[in-house]
Amino acid sequence: MLFSRGFPLLFLSMIAGAQNITIVSPTASTVSSPVRVVANFSSPAAIESISVLVDSVEVAQPEAVTPLDVDVPMPAGNHLLTINAVQSDGVQLSASRSVDVSVAATTMSTTTTSSAPLSSTVPDPGITMSTSGSTSSVSDIEEKSGWYEYPDQGDPNCSSKPYLMSSPSLDGTSGRFYLDPTGQFNNCLWPIKLGKSTATHFKLDTYYELSNPSVSQGVEFSSNKHVGTKWYKFSLQCSYYKGVFSVWDTAGSKWVATNIPCKRPAAKTWQHLIVQTEINNGKAVFQSLTHNGVTYTINKSFYPKIGTSSYSFGVHFQINGNRAGDSYYAWVDNLKFTLW
Repeated sequence: MLFSRGFPLLFLSMIAGAQNITIVSPTASTVSSPVRVVANFSSPAAIESISVLVDSVEVAQPEAVTPLDVDVPMPAGNHLLTINAVQSDGVQLSASRSVDVSVAATTMSTTTTSSAPLSSTVPDPGITMSTSGSTSSVSDIEEKSGWYEYPDQGDPNCSSKPYLMSSPSLDGTSGRFYLDPTGQFNNCLWPIKLGKSTATHFKLDTYYELSNPSVSQGVEFSSNKHVGTKWYKFSLQCSYYKGVFSVWDTAGSKWVATNIPCKRPAAKTWQHLIVQTEINNGKAVFQSLTHNGVTYTINKSFYPKIGTSSYSFGVHFQINGNRAGDSYYAWVDNLKFTLW
């Protein structure tokens, strides 16, 4: 009887002392420095303090703002990352993860002023790139720290960058974007610059899902490439109002509808999109798209805009609001950009 009475108290004590910190990032086996450290806190009490340790040595004590999202410099090698926190009721929380930091990739100096084209693809600082022969790729772009927010239409309240989530996700970490309109048909766009290159062939591959597709006007993915003073923009919009995909005429500054269907998905279901593009004969060529396993030929091309000289490339993501100004979330996962 003593055991049966004591066991519930022991069980409750185990629950109270259970780990309430979830390390969302880093999740990859190998990362580059600085390491983006993101953690969620599910504790019942407010968090009074947070500290970040590398190999048991404190390296940061950020403000007690949850979720935690900080960049932590780490030398190359294997390290033990630990996050400690203290609740307002005095309860101490802790979580740890092994992190393998790779040697920093060679990057292009930001002070370079030469307008000569590059002989290879070079990532921006903080961007990890895989290269095989003449083909280069950047994976898990939604997890990178270089995103910024740009209101494309209206004055919405948008997330400043993708908030890393462990759920929903396909590989353990997704990026959550938020649109909170303040008026009709507000849109929000998030770009990220990835590097410099002379590549002319491109492939964007991503998964996305929406919290409430019924209030979305549509979603947009884009890659862009500068070749000297020419700016090639490969924007693709899934318009739920029109029910089709449209592609962007950069020189004409307008959307051009295709006959490729794009219907509203069910809420919280992953959509898979692949877009193949290239620069050919001085035009941005939309070759094909694959949506949820079905491939369609686009075969439309447009002239670029003219601007300042650059050889940079990047991607962006956009979600569009409706007439009623309803807010919603979008999650992006496994966003990969390949160029050659």
